[in-house]
Amino acid sequence: ETPQESGTTICQPEVPEAEQVDAQITKEHETPSLADRFPEPGRFLKLGERIGEDPNGVIYVAWLRSQRKEVAVTIIQDVEKQKKILNEIEVHQKISGHRNISDFYGAFYSTASVRPSPYEGLWVSTEICTGETVQSLINTRKSIGPGWISYICKEILKGLCHLERQEVILHDLSLKNIVITSSADVKICEFTFATLGGRSSSTSGPLPYMAPEVLANFGDTSVPYDCKADIWSLGIAAIYMAEGHLPFCKLPRAKLIRRVIHGPAPTSSRDKWSNNFHSFVSECLQKSAERRPTARQLLAHPFISELWDERGVKRSLMRHLQ
Repeated sequence: ETPQESGTTICQPEVPEAEQVDAQITKEHETPSLADRFPEPGRFLKLGERIGEDPNGVIYVAWLRSQRKEVAVTIIQDVEKQKKILNEIEVHQKISGHRNISDFYGAFYSTASVRPSPYEGLWVSTEICTGETVQSLINTRKSIGPGWISYICKEILKGLCHLERQEVILHDLSLKNIVITSSADVKICEFTFATLGGRSSSTSGPLPYMAPEVLANFGDTSVPYDCKADIWSLGIAAIYMAEGHLPFCKLPRAKLIRRVIHGPAPTSSRDKWSNNFHSFVSECLQKSAERRPTARQLLAHPFISELWDERGVKRSLMRHLQ
């Protein structure tokens, strides 16, 4: 557990009454500090051993007292990184609680008692997802079969339906951010670039997965788009799972942007895939966002709705992950 804060009394010089009033007015208009905004973690979490790190900070396992379960805690000490992750915290808090979204258990702020501490900073607590990313699965198998692809896409679509209802655009539906847990549940687990509000003109996220309407915002033009940009990303992900590589992966950045905006939509080149698969990809990759289906509509597509022996598919995935 983190060291407890010790009480100290510090003598300070007297401040004239007028200056005190000015200081109070200024303080009332200041943005609350992270220490004021988030509670101390000690009452909520018991910190355990370090289990890794990511670009934001060090990751620990922790015991969440209220739910009596283990969670992951990332401690972020860099001030700029703390500011950047606030949007992700807001989004994750809004969408947590769905079986296809990694759970969020709160943000906290630990202040140092006397001396600098490795535990000082912003604590972000999330679900521990044991399993494998779909990207890792592709790296080891080169491509995966239609049953696995159908099941994975179906579960992703359920998560996207939830995001649509919450008016959240993901912007980063790449295979490295989709986790298949040890029980073969599929979870979207990264929300760094996600935006609230239903419409966006953001150009954040991985370029190869970007829809034409997203790429149109590169440069001086601002063209707001909606959550159907994530549907395009799912179509790209489906091709990646089938073929083991991204469409147009050999094109340099500028040519890729022109190709996606002005050329025909990508397609799967292999003859072994069913008509239903090709149709599903074609629907996801409609160049016009207005003609592109929603996640809810795609759940009724035959490639998804006619998945045969879903339990058997899950058992197969579980065996692979053991």
